[in-house]
Amino acid sequence: MKKKNYIVFILFTLLILFFTSGNTTASVEVRLKDISKIIELRDNQLYGFGLVIGLQNAGDSKNMLFTNKALTNLLKKMGLPDDKNQYISRNIAAVMVTATLPPFVKKGQKISVVVSSIGDATSLTGGTLLLTPLVGVDQKTYALAQGPLVVGGIAESSTYSRLIKNQATVGRIPDGAIVEEEVAMTLSDANNITIVLNEPNFSNAARAEKAIVKAGFFSAKAIDANTIKVPLNKNASLVDTIAQLENISLTTDASNRIIINSKTGTVIIGEMVRLSPVAISQGDISIKILDEKEYNDYIGYYDIERQRNPITIKEAKSKLVYLKPDSTLGSLVKALNQIGTTPKDLISIIQALKASGALVAEIELI
Repeated sequence: MKKKNYIVFILFTLLILFFTSGNTTASVEVRLKDISKIIELRDNQLYGFGLVIGLQNAGDSKNMLFTNKALTNLLKKMGLPDDKNQYISRNIAAVMVTATLPPFVKKGQKISVVVSSIGDATSLTGGTLLLTPLVGVDQKTYALAQGPLVVGGIAESSTYSRLIKNQATVGRIPDGAIVEEEVAMTLSDANNITIVLNEPNFSNAARAEKAIVKAGFFSAKAIDANTIKVPLNKNASLVDTIAQLENISLTTDASNRIIINSKTGTVIIGEMVRLSPVAISQGDISIKILDEKEYNDYIGYYDIERQRNPITIKEAKSKLVYLKPDSTLGSLVKALNQIGTTPKDLISIIQALKASGALVAEIELI
């Protein structure tokens, strides 16, 4: 027998043993702080308009009037004589600077910023951001950003060719902004600590309530699928109480969600995804999910044939994969990978399974 056929035979045998042995999943505990947060401990978004200099003729063109105007105004503030014509330079680019202000950050601390071109600059590589005020939704300045950019992309061109790799018009300045104004954090309810889950889930809310009660907070109560209220002891330290709550461990509800990125062919499958009996044909690939009786009969027949001739295999025109009726989509993906299914085929099969009603899962395309 050919080596290729022997490998296929071994893989198919291992696949059958995998399904007949049953699927077991291990529960994983997580900390409460990893799936939730205190409702008042929220981030705040900041943004600002700025200029990046030192771009070696890769900045905005003269058609970007707002860039030229901003440069002219900046130079006027620095004492350069007023000129009827605007100052123009290809070494400068207009950008928007964004940042996230975490809770409890104090004046003088530093935060990272992201710098993005808003004109027709070809690259921000080697540029330096000039002093840029970052404001919140109330238009109040909370931080000042400045410094050299770190750009992960490349954009080079010559007379005959052009090389572009990743994104060269977006850069980052680690610790590039100094906080000038802090956001005060106070409890909206002085008698309770309100915990909100990152994703609403009744099962997780109920499990979190039980875990908190077990940890000694006997009056904790889940209000809905997203909120748990924990009464605050007047004599207890707020910091110490929150620290205790954050480190409570619980087992979260398993996901039945499938995340598909059609651009990269990435497929993420949740533990609770299930398949109903169904048959699929995709190109030269055939898949059949049997009910319990059919599956047992098939396994018995396969064992008899293997005893008669343990190394003989008959190749059909299409590859056929058999799965148990309670098989997860993860086992389907494993089987399809063994027979060389491409990511494009896999995504098409998943979408078809969902449309047929044989796939019990939530599909999210990104």
